Amino acid sequence: MSILYVIATPIGNLEDISLRALRILKEQVNTIYCEDTRVTSKLINHFEMSGKKLVSCNKENEHKRIKEIIQCLINGEDIALCSDAGTPLISDPGSQLIASLNCFVGARDDIQLVPIPGASSLTAALSVCPIDTSRFVFEGFLPHSPQKRRRILRDMTEEKRAIVIFESPHRIVKCLEDIKTILGEREVFLARELTKKFEQLYFGSVTEIIEQLQSQFPKDIPGEFVVVIASQ
Repeated sequence: MSILYVIATPIGNLEDISLRALRILKEQVNTIYCEDTRVTSKLINHFEMSGKKLVSCNKENEHKRIKEIIQCLINGEDIALCSDAGTPLISDPGSQLIASLNCFVGARDDIQLVPIPGASSLTAALSVCPIDTSRFVFEGFLPHSPQKRRRILRDMTEEKRAIVIFESPHRIVKCLEDIKTILGEREVFLARELTKKFEQLYFGSVTEIIEQLQSQFPKDIPGEFVVVIASQ
């Protein structure tokens, strides 16, 4: 039986990789499909895994890799799928591949999909969030277009659950301003650079967080954000 392992990798601190993920990457697979080979090679080199074949599988070429990966599995090869950081498919590439493979695997009993859980900025942020997230909706990254971003926020004006999104440093302030305008002066929680050297958590009203970010970073804001918006 051949296996496609879907492996979560560290979101910053390399010590967060699981012992199971290390064993599979070291002993079970020779080919690793990854979002960016340059990023994954740092992980491979850090843990001294020699002889690994790294193949890019990102949002631009994922559809082209599907047949290739299926053929590897048909040939009896165990392979791994990783994103740059965190868990594949959580706002990362892999959804086209997994959808195709599920249809394919359902017709065979000699190929298996196996998730290897681990780091996720989503669950890491929620674990230290003071906002009630017993029920939440996850929207991932909002669109780059201000008009599309605002349209999605307007669709959530009646949402009764906490709202969780990802946001880039280049758009975080503009996104918070849109949240204030459309959803109102709610409490928000921000987690920046989780597990990394300059990890930082923020909690307060939208206005307070905007002012804090602008005061702390007069120019460029570093790091990506997990944003939790309190329910109404």
